Amino acid sequence: MNIYVGNHLFEYVCDIVPDQVDGKMKAFLPQHEYDNHEGLVLHQYGMGPFCHFTIPKVNAEGVYVIQVSDQIVYVGECENLSNRFNMGNGYISPRNCYVGGQATNCRLNHHIYEMALVNIQIKLYFHDTHARFEVERELIEKLNPAWNIARGKYSTSVETVKVGRSITPKSPVVRSGSRRKSSCRDEVLLAAQSVVKRRGVNRFTVQEVVDFMVERKTPYQESTIRTHIVSKCCVNAPRHHVTTFNDFQRVDHGVYKLHWDEMESALSKREI
Repeated sequence: MNIYVGNHLFEYVCDIVPDQVDGKMKAFLPQHEYDNHEGLVLHQYGMGPFCHFTIPKVNAEGVYVIQVSDQIVYVGECENLSNRFNMGNGYISPRNCYVGGQATNCRLNHHIYEMALVNIQIKLYFHDTHARFEVERELIEKLNPAWNIARGKYSTSVETVKVGRSITPKSPVVRSGSRRKSSCRDEVLLAAQSVVKRRGVNRFTVQEVVDFMVERKTPYQESTIRTHIVSKCCVNAPRHHVTTFNDFQRVDHGVYKLHWDEMESALSKREI
């Protein structure tokens, strides 16, 4: 079903559905495939995990919106919709994970990965127009979508109407516009992935991750790093924190694994 966003008609393109194997979404960590002879560092969205998906062929210029649970979360412009998704947002190349690569592609892909992981429906709509920059700017200013990065200000509401019936507009989102620094969890995940890649098996110790981060002059204390591994980010640890993550699984005393079902097979298939 098509929708109106403000005064612009957007045609339904498809549901975005990442690739699956045996009913489970495939996770990709392409950064490990890059021959990083220049010693580049990952940008803040380069760690993943990422997914892979394609959309139908729409060789047209215009503006697209991504809708999650009846709320528009991203507005973007493109010269060719199919190329933007099938060669960009839907496929993350190893080089794009590093500084100088397409950080926006990585950021959007990971958002889609997170939504699909919990079976939330993701829809893509498209408005064919040569005035794509003007329409994109107008809608971002009015909607302030959650996945767009913009200078912080209160958004004004804009009516989103499905053809045939109305949708109650969501509350405006306030964004700071500042780019976040890497969190301790970000750095711990990167360190664990690097140790696993070096070992060639999905196992790592707490000390290996600590040593990896200390060698790279992490600003985080060793106690904070250990807490993230053994408690805050461990799926089978007692829940002692308000916010927890299912990043790791304890398999033995002091030994952990990355908690993705696809991880061990991915190592042999070079998906990470």
